[in-house]
Amino acid sequence: MNLLAVDATHDVLTVAVERGGKVYRASRRGQNSHDDNLWPAVDAVLKKAKLGLDDLDAVAAASGPGRFTGIRIGLSFAAALSYALKIPAVAVSRLEADADRREGAEVTAVLPGWKGEVYHQRFKRVKNGALKAMSKAEWTAPEAWAGAKDLKETAAEHLLPAARRALKSKKLPPLEPFYLKPAGYEKNRPAHGNPKR
Repeated sequence: MNLLAVDATHDVLTVAVERGGKVYRASRRGQNSHDDNLWPAVDAVLKKAKLGLDDLDAVAAASGPGRFTGIRIGLSFAAALSYALKIPAVAVSRLEADADRREGAEVTAVLPGWKGEVYHQRFKRVKNGALKAMSKAEWTAPEAWAGAKDLKETAAEHLLPAARRALKSKKLPPLEPFYLKPAGYEKNRPAHGNPKR
């Protein structure tokens, strides 16, 4: 399967394509916006993999949590490509993608959020390596997490395992944004802890 993945949810735009078990990557960081950088990054990674758009079997995009605009850019791209090429599109939670790269039967996905906050969710490995959420996704003030400054973002290649599982099961999640926080949250962030819901 030739599977393309995009993650536009944070500062660095990343894309990856898996071909024959090998993963090719490209990223863009700069003054241009993610919507300006997305097609050049996709073009670059497809050239690395020696593929054309018509060679793709499926596309995956990070659904969140992350920046609202970036989430929409990635999902809109996946939806448009799915429609144009008549291929499946998969939305992948970045928390599930982070859990995939951690070892253990039970893992806690932990990602950097807005201004040092931390996104987190617990998962359990079940049959065939699939992940089952054991808690709701949450965010926490930075002072509540030791080592919060050392957290690593996900990249497009981290979406691939969850996307493959969804495609194999043929139970595709809705191609919808995963907004962990309400719109406008960044403008009204409280001094400590979670805002009232």
